[in-house]
Amino acid sequence: MGSAIAASLRGDSTRIVCTAATQSSLDKIKAEMPEVEVSADNIAAVRDADMIVLAVKPYIAPGIIEKIKAHIHAGTVIISVVAVMSVEELRERFDADKKGLKILRVVPNTAIKYGKSATFIAAAEDVDRATVAETEEIFNRSGKAFVVRESDLAACTALASCGIAFFLRFIRAAVEGSVELGMKPAFATEVAALTAEGAAALLADGAHPEAEIDKVTTPGGITIKGLNALEANGFTSAVIAALRASCVK
Repeated sequence: MGSAIAASLRGDSTRIVCTAATQSSLDKIKAEMPEVEVSADNIAAVRDADMIVLAVKPYIAPGIIEKIKAHIHAGTVIISVVAVMSVEELRERFDADKKGLKILRVVPNTAIKYGKSATFIAAAEDVDRATVAETEEIFNRSGKAFVVRESDLAACTALASCGIAFFLRFIRAAVEGSVELGMKPAFATEVAALTAEGAAALLADGAHPEAEIDKVTTPGGITIKGLNALEANGFTSAVIAALRASCVK
């Protein structure tokens, strides 16, 4: 996730420094982005930074914060991609009040690698609008960014981050059904993915899903039979249950 964010910042005058725990990870980043600086030294990386993106596993985040916080200059923007740390916890761990640090939480999804992420941004109350706008602009480079209330992040994560897996599971099921009907798996996967992309495109101008469904559902036709079969097997209730289960606050 961190390297994907770094990739979205390339192409302007921004100086980008990426850190990692292992040399193999640093070598991989450098190979993919030769213009980016790499380092195993977190303290050196943050010392002159105007913006720090904390994109690490939750269990190592507290230790990293403790090591670097004394070396961060006043007014620095801290963007956290750490899933379980609230804005208030981040503020406390970074001693944000002492240095006027600007704390924001960001939740992208794995499609950020391909510039297709739905990304959510929640800022501490004292973060100015210009900083929020700058953060939004950064993440718009790799998809579409939305500024939301922190209380809504759990639902947004269930829909867009966990939702990636849910949509992929539907595609896998569609492929399995198509194989049963005689299609080759690779061909069925390609077609299912293109169909999902097409369905998303139909909603790009704000159309309601049911309006688009109505256009392909004729009385007595095969589409309505398939839709009714989905509902008879609990499709909508299963999707809603999955979202509820994944919405952990």
